[in-house]
Amino acid sequence: MDVRETMNIGNIARGAAPEVFEHALEQVLKNISDINTSATQKRKIVLSFVFEPSETRELGEVTFGCEVKLASLKAAKGNFFISKRGSDIRAYARDPRQDDLFREEPPASPKPS
Repeated sequence: MDVRETMNIGNIARGAAPEVFEHALEQVLKNISDINTSATQKRKIVLSFVFEPSETRELGEVTFGCEVKLASLKAAKGNFFISKRGSDIRAYARDPRQDDLFREEPPASPKPS
């Protein structure tokens, strides 16, 4: 009876597959929980093993790879406002004409008695 361990997913490529998979899974879970990504877009982990035997077929080399496909960031929209004075053009993230509407008045100074 042969008691030596045969090649399996846990020991192939010096045991890299489980560790790499765990790291890839962590990336996927973080991406799923990121509110800046689509909730329903599919994520994907692809593990690949390429086997290259020698001419004698008595040994070979295995190359392990991992590809992670995550959901992309959702597009964010916002407005911008343009002002022109002669040849001077500026852009603002908020409407500068409304600043006066929402400006807080400084508290009144107490009058000396």
